[in-house]
Amino acid sequence: MTLRRWIMASVLLLLAAPASAHGDHVADTVSPWTMWALSPEIVLGLVIAGLIYWRGSRHGLVDKRWRILAFNGGLFALFVALVSPVEELADHIFAVHQVEHMLLRTVAPMLIFLSRPQAALVRGLPAGVSRFFAGSGWMRRTVDVLRFPPLATGLFLASSYFWMLPHFHDLAIEDEPIHYLWHVSLLVSGLLFFSVIFDRRPPPHGPGLGTRLGMFVAAALGNIVLGAFLTFKTVPLYSAYLALGHLWHVSMLTDEQTGGIIMWIPGTMMFAVSAVLVIFRWGSEETRSVDRRIRTGRQLVAARRQGNGALALGLLCFSLLMLVITISVVAMIDHPHGVSRDFGMAGTIPG
Repeated sequence: MTLRRWIMASVLLLLAAPASAHGDHVADTVSPWTMWALSPEIVLGLVIAGLIYWRGSRHGLVDKRWRILAFNGGLFALFVALVSPVEELADHIFAVHQVEHMLLRTVAPMLIFLSRPQAALVRGLPAGVSRFFAGSGWMRRTVDVLRFPPLATGLFLASSYFWMLPHFHDLAIEDEPIHYLWHVSLLVSGLLFFSVIFDRRPPPHGPGLGTRLGMFVAAALGNIVLGAFLTFKTVPLYSAYLALGHLWHVSMLTDEQTGGIIMWIPGTMMFAVSAVLVIFRWGSEETRSVDRRIRTGRQLVAARRQGNGALALGLLCFSLLMLVITISVVAMIDHPHGVSRDFGMAGTIPG
């Protein structure tokens, strides 16, 4: 049942699949507030996902208001990324594109799976549809493989790094199907990553606290390295924004450096927030486990030690995460020219 809920949560959120690039040249005098991407399939997908969740939550499967707010907050983040002017501006401003990708890849998946939506989404579906997904053995096996923590983390990082290569980045902005694939890959990899992070099952069925925090460290460092590279480079890398009409009267280099800062600092802080939430939830689960043992009168001392040990390990790992991030940021700030010299030539666009 738990695996089926993970599958259904991911599939239903893909109904809100990313919008396509338009590839049209835009004049600098166009008002951003007129640039809404009102794609019917995106709006319909978000509405359907919201209605299914609402229908399932009426059965008492969602017992806390914050979970409802978190799920709807995730849908709203998708709306902002794919329907609001952010979607259209992203094709003309590199920095806005990084905001859009942070919403797609991190903010929306984090809020959605923080809300534990699986039971409500499955219950909200027609019975025949639920049975179809539950009976798909190939889908179960595929999701199991993709949710293996090292693989989920690798896909999460690869989806970001691959599309930042200048050739593929420009190609995706100018070509609708490839742009669609870009958004799908970011959203799917984000959903897989945070489905593992916020998996309620304890070991051995779910990942341990150390594994989850290790995933955060890898994701945070990946953001730091890529964001610092974009911030400190000395040449612009992406030409598609100029071809489609670069807006806001800023140079491409400044625009790309601003996008690097957005990826580096706010993007990395999203992982820090998620780590705090995971530690808090882990400690809460251990406290409830202790309370259950108190009521039954068994293994009280051992339970308390286990709960305290897990929480202490979580806080230690989080402190190490913050230390690594701080040292990395300070080192890169102290040696910005080295970063530009090492990476800048490799990504320079000829001509």
